[in-house]
Amino acid sequence: MSLVIYHCAICGQNLEGGSKQDPCGISIFSNIDKEDESEMQEAYFFSHYECFRKNLEPGVQEYLNFEGQSPQTQEPVEK
Repeated sequence: MSLVIYHCAICGQNLEGGSKQDPCGISIFSNIDKEDESEMQEAYFFSHYECFRKNLEPGVQEYLNFEGQSPQTQEPVEK
């Protein structure tokens, strides 16, 4: 039992380890175009894998399909 309760930043519901992908953490780096790294900022939040994936463009959704990819290469698994 974990003492930490994670909440999805997209839907607001509790995150529980009910799937292979949850909970997932997402890092956002802002000001990545700055030459001085001290001007960059990082934020980290949690979400359900499906909440995050469903809010992406279709082409990116296909890329971010961990269930159908090899964990080592993130390439589609040959069947």
